[in-house]
Amino acid sequence: MLDFYAVDPRSNPYNPGAGLRPAALAGRDADIEAFEILADRAQRGLPSRSIVFSGLRGVGKTVLLGELAGRALERGWLVVQVEAEHTQPDHFPAALAVELANAVRRNRGWLSNATRQVKEAVGSITSFQVAVGADGIQLGFERVPGRADSGNLQFDLVDLAETVGAAAREDHIGVAIFIDEMQELTTEQMSAVCRSSHRAGQAAMPWFIVGGGLPNLPTQLAHAESYAERLFDYRAIDRLADEDALFALSEPAAGQGVEWDRDAAQFVLGESGGYPYFLQQFGKTVWDAAAGPARITLEDASIGVAEGQQQLDLGFYSSRWERATKVEREFLRAMAADEGGLSRIADIAQRLGKSDSRSLGPARANLIAKGIVYSPEHGRIAYTVPGMADYVRRRDDA
Repeated sequence: MLDFYAVDPRSNPYNPGAGLRPAALAGRDADIEAFEILADRAQRGLPSRSIVFSGLRGVGKTVLLGELAGRALERGWLVVQVEAEHTQPDHFPAALAVELANAVRRNRGWLSNATRQVKEAVGSITSFQVAVGADGIQLGFERVPGRADSGNLQFDLVDLAETVGAAAREDHIGVAIFIDEMQELTTEQMSAVCRSSHRAGQAAMPWFIVGGGLPNLPTQLAHAESYAERLFDYRAIDRLADEDALFALSEPAAGQGVEWDRDAAQFVLGESGGYPYFLQQFGKTVWDAAAGPARITLEDASIGVAEGQQQLDLGFYSSRWERATKVEREFLRAMAADEGGLSRIADIAQRLGKSDSRSLGPARANLIAKGIVYSPEHGRIAYTVPGMADYVRRRDDA
């Protein structure tokens, strides 16, 4: 075995990346416990509300959904994981059909010893596949005419919640539909998701939606169905508290026999703002910059954070900036004056020399569609990623 320094890049324990689980998943214990309570109640035949997580990009929503999906799989549940896409809104029903079929495939006991309810559930999924154009996934059971085959997602998802939920309840398991980027669903798709969850709750069926999206997701769901505000357990996912951020930074290194000097760790915590993605990015570049062998110093941290910030600028931020048109970039520049906080549309119009804020409508709509900004409330706008205002200023100062 090769003898590397402890801080050799080959042993780097930090994982910046979309949805990559960090070595230490810190600060999400209450959210994980909320799902575990839901699952325990379901297996006792008790109803619970589905869960929606919302927050800016980089706070770890995708990682959290993946963690919860893994826990549901360990319980033997039917687990469906899909990601909504604004560029392909019609993709969602087909993706849902495919992943439902795959969830059934993983549960070998269902297919090998099918009860009447299981046959109806699997047949309904087969009908749904055909209705949404995702046929070709053979589960070995005939379609159930009149079940989940109308082609109207609002009706068909309710059918699936009833039939699949009933079979899962009979087997003392649950069905968990994990939807990432949930804000990208159309209004009709959000309505269908809400209706299926509502019907499942009324009938005490263990069919649950676990969604993740931007901070305005709860508002979008309420627009889709007025009762959505009472339908879900809404949980805001934000930056980590200082204690949790320190754990997320120091624990992976400690596992490799490496210790962070206090001033080095505090410097990285300050530069990251406590955002999980930034902690992983800076942790990685600081580790790679460290002289070692078993300590990370303030000098290491200073060098590594500078390198990490450059990588964020080249990837995390620039990927969004490059998607914006010239007019949209001017809009983003005008927002930067608010230091990353909420921007009033009226103020943006004034900064851009526009007498009528309605003229900003197309640029605003396009930036929202591209996932670069979101509207937290009427007349206001905000970046979807933390630190975007600083990036815009760095570009202008370069």
